[in-house]
Amino acid sequence: MKNLRLFLLLACLPSSAAKAEPLSFARDIQPLLEQSCLPCHNKTKSEGGLILETPQAMVEGGDNGPALVPNRAMESLIYQTATRKKKPFMPPEANKAKAPHLEANQIEILRRWIDEGATGNARPRQAVAWKAMPSKIRSISALASSPDGHFGAAARGDTVTVYDLLQQREVFSFKAHPDIVTSVAFSPDGLYLATGSFSEVKLWGKKSSPPSALSEAAAKAATGQDGSIEAVILEGGTVELKDVASKKKIASLLTDRKLLDQETFANLELAGSKFELGFLENELKGTKERVTKITTDLEKANKEHATLLPKRAEQAKALAEATAKRDALLLERDSSDDAFMTATRALEAAKIAETTALTALKTTESAKPAPGAEPISSAAQGHEEAKVAAKKAGDERTGLEAALKKAKEALEAKQKLVTDSIKAVGEAASAISSARTAELNAANFATVLEQLKKNESSQSTSVEQAKSALTETEKRAASAISAIAEYRQPPAESLSFGTDGLLYTTHSDGKIRTWHATTGTPLDDADIHPRWEMLRVIGDASKVVSPLTGRVSSIVFSPDGKSLATGSGETSRSGEMKIWDVQTGQLQREFVKPHKDAVLSLNFSRDGKWLASGSADRSVRIWEISSGKLFRNLEAHGSHVLSVAFRSDSRRLVSAGSDNVLKIWNVENSDVIATVSGFTKEVNNVLYLGRGDEVLATSGGPLVRIVKDAGGDVRAKTEGFSKFITTAAAARDGKTQLVGDVEGTLRLLSPEGKILREWSR
Repeated sequence: MKNLRLFLLLACLPSSAAKAEPLSFARDIQPLLEQSCLPCHNKTKSEGGLILETPQAMVEGGDNGPALVPNRAMESLIYQTATRKKKPFMPPEANKAKAPHLEANQIEILRRWIDEGATGNARPRQAVAWKAMPSKIRSISALASSPDGHFGAAARGDTVTVYDLLQQREVFSFKAHPDIVTSVAFSPDGLYLATGSFSEVKLWGKKSSPPSALSEAAAKAATGQDGSIEAVILEGGTVELKDVASKKKIASLLTDRKLLDQETFANLELAGSKFELGFLENELKGTKERVTKITTDLEKANKEHATLLPKRAEQAKALAEATAKRDALLLERDSSDDAFMTATRALEAAKIAETTALTALKTTESAKPAPGAEPISSAAQGHEEAKVAAKKAGDERTGLEAALKKAKEALEAKQKLVTDSIKAVGEAASAISSARTAELNAANFATVLEQLKKNESSQSTSVEQAKSALTETEKRAASAISAIAEYRQPPAESLSFGTDGLLYTTHSDGKIRTWHATTGTPLDDADIHPRWEMLRVIGDASKVVSPLTGRVSSIVFSPDGKSLATGSGETSRSGEMKIWDVQTGQLQREFVKPHKDAVLSLNFSRDGKWLASGSADRSVRIWEISSGKLFRNLEAHGSHVLSVAFRSDSRRLVSAGSDNVLKIWNVENSDVIATVSGFTKEVNNVLYLGRGDEVLATSGGPLVRIVKDAGGDVRAKTEGFSKFITTAAAARDGKTQLVGDVEGTLRLLSPEGKILREWSR
């Protein structure tokens, strides 16, 4: 039987162990440590100061001394804790990394390696040899919208597809990385597209090929390819789009694209200014209401204090007298209590004496002589004496009972006086306390009121500034509208519908202008037949060492477009955050140990002052860009934080997690303003729409919700979605919304939530 067990043990060991060849750290030990030990004991996350990545580090040990004693497995801490012979047992029963225990055959391999001398080196990291991406990978892993809402970029596997959202058609597709694309982002000006994947980021520049001349079919009038729309040059050179069936005008093509963009931006700023003013006015209103209430409370406290203050000396005297009387009565009560206890004990003794006398009397009763007998015997005489003694004992008991009753009455009378005196002391002390409380309340109310009035003054100033800013913004918006109204486009001379779904017109100034063929929206030259060409690479997915660790789960451009922030890290080990120069690709800033787990989401505040990060370590953090210092550490999620976003005024921050909730944070004081629940699966993407307080959130549910950041749904949408939603994006004004799912379907939504178009893979 022993031989059979030995055979089975050897069969579980690697062939090298069965042949008694020396074990290799790289081949035999390192894989065991990677699954069960290294998640918590590595260079970036050395719990207990212990690193187990190399034999040398194991010998050096941590807070509890060396983990390894070469040639002596039984004395080695790593062996003792792995075999549960010494606490703390490793890995722990419940650990965040879900590291499994070593099996019996694995422990035997570890023991033998230690007893052989525990030598060897860690295996060198190998360059990644990427294989072709399987075609079945269709899920949309990342999504972005250009700020103006013209283009959308969807990542599926290793490929990024760009869509023209105005024309609602696919315009460009390219293989971006050898691995799955995990993040995409457009620059604020829309000229760059950044993509992130394993250990690398690529920056792509937008190029275009506007037509140099119209086709030979150019004329004064033309009909679109499907025959539903007609374009006509009217007298004076104005171009008009008409619906062929109804003969109704769709649009007059009069607007310049740049002017239209200026109007859009001005309206966005106007919406932001109105929201800012409304927010500040509400804050000021709340402060004024508090000032009114605190003023009333202060007046009441002052009045009460003024009423009670003159009585302070009288109340103090009354308290002193009541206290002295109480103390005297307590002494008298104690004396009465002693007398009562003495009487009680005397009565008990008398009762015993009476019982004894009665017993003696009963005993002598049988010995007394018969009536008339002579002479009187000694027994009869004893009986008489016992009778006298019993009567005396009874009389004494009766007297003592009367004395006890009197002592009890005296004690009860004293106790009542003591109770009354204690009550009097309490009333006197309460009167003094009320006066003191009124005094303290008055002081506190005065302090609060002073601060509130300062806040009111500051907020009033902010409101006036916001009103002035709104006035200026209204002027700019009106100017933008006026510029469009006053714009006089050179007369059109010819036009032609292209096979690309666009309408082209030539004008008297020699320029060719391009229009959306069904809406008449003017297009900029840079948006015609766009393509994206790679400009530079940060990191390298195929090399052993890259400046980017793990998958780049988040990339985001700074508001000025000059910098690019990346979020990545090693799962269950560490998070990584870096900022890069867009023009040179050089590292500008690296945040030191920003998170304990991979960084999954980043977002800049609109003023570029702060950078928010969400991590698998369940925390949300806000960083000061200029110094790299931590500004806020926000912890309330129960699981991975998958997405974070600042409100346009940077006063609020929203975070979404795999704990199926949204958290709305007050950036100024780190408070959770609201928790939005009702999601059945993780909330994987969240963003503010435009310059207000509406938040778009998507969940695997599948569910798309728009909520107010104070809590409460504006709209929830489930119809049209049947598969797990993976991500979402929106234009700067929030009017163009994109939602992607696990099947690779991209949906374009209207501001009202209507599905305008679907693209599938």
